[in-house]
Amino acid sequence: MVLRLGPMHEVVDRCALSAQRPSGRVPVEESTAPVRRTRRAALWIVLLPLAIAVLAFGASLAAAENIGYFGKNRLEFSSVAPFLLPDATGSGIVDYKGGEEPASQWRASFRFTGLEPGAGYTVVIRGRFGAQGSAAADAFTPLCSFQADDQGQGGCFWYFRGLARLTLVQLRVGDENGIQVLEANRSRGPGSIVTEPNRFSPGGEIPAHKTSKNGKSPR
Repeated sequence: MVLRLGPMHEVVDRCALSAQRPSGRVPVEESTAPVRRTRRAALWIVLLPLAIAVLAFGASLAAAENIGYFGKNRLEFSSVAPFLLPDATGSGIVDYKGGEEPASQWRASFRFTGLEPGAGYTVVIRGRFGAQGSAAADAFTPLCSFQADDQGQGGCFWYFRGLARLTLVQLRVGDENGIQVLEANRSRGPGSIVTEPNRFSPGGEIPAHKTSKNGKSPR
């Protein structure tokens, strides 16, 4: 029996090819597993901060709904009819400092621009006192007053006790009976009133708002 080997260069090529082949096959799962683990780790690094942010935002909304207005209330004022000063704007903070009604403690501060230079103004709140449905619940009462400077800017702040509700705040010309110029409204209407938890709110601040261990606020 004669064994045909063929040309010498073909034999050499076949031997070299056999030497290069591994003696065993590595399962596909084993060879790709480290890659998959690396990809999963990278994906977690990208998605984890986003997930934390979403959870913190949801917790903030839930906390704001549960505390009502017993927190830090941020006010943005907009012009209202009869639009005496259409360029006037303002902002304010009504901050809860603890206690229960009718002796709850508050600090309010307001700042306005675009006003009549030298004119006097009063910030009023609707329904600061009184039970729901009473005449007092619809009445406007003064909170603080000021006189605008030569540039039409001004503001005031006040510490006070007792705030039965916080749904509508106005800036009026003169005293509390003057014509309204600006308004901050929690529901429908000009401006806005938004509440976020502070350390005096029921349940305290949410974790994202708490003071860090070094004594500095993360905000």
